[in-house]
Amino acid sequence: MHASEHLGSHLLPMSDQELIRLWVKGKSPRNRRFSWQAANNFRVFVEKPLAQVTLTDVQTFAAAMRTRKLAPRFYKQTLVALKSLFAFGQQTRILPAALPLYGWPVVGGKRSKRLRFKLSWGFLICLCFFFGRMTPRLWGQSISPEGSLTQKRLPLVAGIDSPSPLEHSRGAETATLNSPDQAEDSIGRDRRVKAFLDTIAAAEGTAASDGYRTQYTGTKFVSFQDHPREMRCGRRYGKKLCSDAAGRYQFLSTTWDRFAKKFGVKDFSPQNQDLMAIELIRERGALGDIEAGRLEPAVKKLAYIWPSFRRFGGSVESSMPKLEAMYQNNLGIYRQGFVVSN
Repeated sequence: MHASEHLGSHLLPMSDQELIRLWVKGKSPRNRRFSWQAANNFRVFVEKPLAQVTLTDVQTFAAAMRTRKLAPRFYKQTLVALKSLFAFGQQTRILPAALPLYGWPVVGGKRSKRLRFKLSWGFLICLCFFFGRMTPRLWGQSISPEGSLTQKRLPLVAGIDSPSPLEHSRGAETATLNSPDQAEDSIGRDRRVKAFLDTIAAAEGTAASDGYRTQYTGTKFVSFQDHPREMRCGRRYGKKLCSDAAGRYQFLSTTWDRFAKKFGVKDFSPQNQDLMAIELIRERGALGDIEAGRLEPAVKKLAYIWPSFRRFGGSVESSMPKLEAMYQNNLGIYRQGFVVSN
């Protein structure tokens, strides 16, 4: 399910061992042994040919290393080596260009953390100095600075705290709607997004009422205080797979941490799971397709994020009839007015 449907006749026929051996030859003598071990450890973990590896496999491998509490330097060097291997394989046309070289787990070592800490303190000191100098002038203003800052921050706060995850991106637009047709079209877009989220859950097997508490392998976690970060292993599609995916949209902890930090999310609540799923869709450039009702282009853009989109036929194309039926059924529920706010 994770492999590219057609590898193409233009690829050079070469085994994974031969590819790794050729790649290692280009490394410096001091890095060859580490590079060789990193590549082979990854092959043992994923249990599949390198040509079939997906970004989900890389993220799962990174999450597994994190649970082992390895040294940050070793963790970072391993991911850098793997990215170099796949870049080499794609450049030499030994591997297909199916695995994107962007979106890999981001690693920051102790040195970079210390640097960020120092820069943050330096920025804070400069900011305090600036406001210390400007305070007398600010008190003389007829308009309260706190009021203006609050107004600027309201759209983001409302987007996180509101019942609908889409309100933060639609607030300004809705306020300017004057005609009934435009208002109805805005509601239609929101309903399409809700129906698409339900379709993701159906494909992932988390559409039940306890889907927001579901971990990989179907086990349930108790608290929504944070992502559970528990590695679970099982067999899927005939292959062993370990993952810490959790929630209705099966977020990996690395993906969740990235978005939670970006938007200041403090818990793993159902509302925040919906919001972060929409932001992940937006990042992949598929939100506009979903709002316009273009299902297949959206599914193709998101198939690397949710590989279960291929589960009904082995490929996106063959799975589309089933996905289309699920989506239309979900959309029909919202058209009848049974809209449930999470």
